[in-house]
Amino acid sequence: MFDNSLRVPRLYKLASKVAKEVSEGRGSIKQLVYQCKHPNIKALYALVVHTFKKSDDIEKLFAKSKLLVKEPKLNPWLAKVLVTELLWGKMRLPDKSKPIKTILAYKQIFKAHLSDFADDFEEVVQVEKPRYVRVNTLKSSVNEVIDGFRNEGWVFKRHADSNDYMSFLENVTNLGPQEFMLDMHIPYLLIFPPKTTFYKHQAYKNGTIILQDKASCLPVHILNPEPGTTVLDMCAAPGMKTTQCASLMEDTGKIYAVEIGRKRYETLKKIIESSGATNVEAINADVLKISGRDYPEVEYILVDPSCSGSGITDRVEIGQQRQDQTKDRLEKLASFQLKILWYALTRFPNAKKVVYSTCSVYPEENEDVVRQVVETCMNYKLVSANRFVKNQWTNFGSAEFGDIGNYCLYARPDIDLTSGFFVAVFERVRGGDKNPFLNETLLTQRIEGWRNNELAGKATKKRRNENVDPAPEETENVYEEIKREEVSEKKIKKEDEVSDTNVVSEGTTENASKKKKKKKKKKKSERSDDQIMYDDNKLQDQINNTEETNEQKKSGNVVKKTKKKHADGSPKNEFINTDIVKNEDDNHKRKTKKKEKKDVVTESGNEKQKKKKKKINA
Repeated sequence: MFDNSLRVPRLYKLASKVAKEVSEGRGSIKQLVYQCKHPNIKALYALVVHTFKKSDDIEKLFAKSKLLVKEPKLNPWLAKVLVTELLWGKMRLPDKSKPIKTILAYKQIFKAHLSDFADDFEEVVQVEKPRYVRVNTLKSSVNEVIDGFRNEGWVFKRHADSNDYMSFLENVTNLGPQEFMLDMHIPYLLIFPPKTTFYKHQAYKNGTIILQDKASCLPVHILNPEPGTTVLDMCAAPGMKTTQCASLMEDTGKIYAVEIGRKRYETLKKIIESSGATNVEAINADVLKISGRDYPEVEYILVDPSCSGSGITDRVEIGQQRQDQTKDRLEKLASFQLKILWYALTRFPNAKKVVYSTCSVYPEENEDVVRQVVETCMNYKLVSANRFVKNQWTNFGSAEFGDIGNYCLYARPDIDLTSGFFVAVFERVRGGDKNPFLNETLLTQRIEGWRNNELAGKATKKRRNENVDPAPEETENVYEEIKREEVSEKKIKKEDEVSDTNVVSEGTTENASKKKKKKKKKKKSERSDDQIMYDDNKLQDQINNTEETNEQKKSGNVVKKTKKKHADGSPKNEFINTDIVKNEDDNHKRKTKKKEKKDVVTESGNEKQKKKKKKINA
């Protein structure tokens, strides 16, 4: 019997939770692990990473042993974490809780099958990278930070030849335990030995230094926005590149940092605030719904969209099964990347430089996206990224893409000692210059596609006019229109109810109004068709609605009235029908009585009308 009162250790529960959320695309391992605030962050991080590394083998073990079929109540991700710890981690588990005892019961079965599996899956090359630290020049100078570390006992190592990239990489590789140096390409980036920790360092806590990989710094370094200019960061969260822009611009000019995700937007705001930048406006919106009309002054644009993340060396992975899943996503990712890059190049007329970057090593997200854009873009040209890094770089795009590949830059983990990254640079065509990669045939096809889209738009408009059932994308607009009409009808109805209070004889409620209208209709039906009664303006409106008066209006023969008076001064209708025997004195008395009654009701109605208006306004 298992003791159900005993719980699984918190480390394993958190590891399974993080692994599940990473698999669902809710964040990176590092981000989600640090959100857990577990006292042993390193152990938690290592366990999650190792679980993903062994994911393929674990899936095979589960299939062979039928573990999840026989134990349907067992959490699959918790089972993966526990198996990882048992077979490749500490090689033991505290046998107390039910899930752990379940895994231990299958230990020998797992080991029997494990020897049959070959390690047949590719992994991202695991390179022991140095620790990169970006100096936040909004809070301190590079020299001040260097002096601060030297005062703590660190030894600053100088690179003798600033133009020899290979010797520089050798110096980085040979950094001693207490040595650090300055990067040869990015003058505000410090390099420390691998696994150096800064999370408890005061400079990290107060925002003076920012932990940012060199590859991640390259796009903004190449964009190089000048102080006082305007920058658009199209996919800004978490904010490292945004705040790097603010530092280069010396906190002048303006940076529009756009992020569509609400949680990522909140993270972006925190990073901006902690950096001390004041020239950044964070915007929680879809960047594809803003344009040069909204931000006409934009001069520099950074496009760093969502990608596969295949270049991140500490990313989860990476079995063949997971590689296949990534390939399935590439087409969708590349489609979005192409769309957002094209948007940046066509919707901001005053922009002069655009940098496109990804943390991917797949050409489908990189060179191929650039090729599709540059072959049909007349206003921009692709320029060599190498010239922005002192012409001292060794890794470029694939030769399969010809000169387009040569103009693009790659950061390779196994060579550049960074995460994997891709950068392409576009500059606006000026004067007699032109885009050398422009393909006239493809451009013509694209223009034809635009025309077809325009015709499709006109067809949609015509379909609406013909009252054809709206297409799915039109349904929301139609629904909103119906809602507006319903609100308008309700408003008119309320105004009519208020107006009725001036003509109701007893009370001003809706029921009383209906009774009064029925009573009037009954009296009117008792009168002969040719009867015309004299009365004030309201009774005269009723006369105008009769068939006889309407015919007179149509023929243009309007009868002129000559006002006569009775002995008591009351008005007399000269054209009263003499065939109808009616006592005019009785009529006059009835009219006088009705008028007195109406004055009383009107006064009461006005008071109730005011009350109704207050309710309506409320």
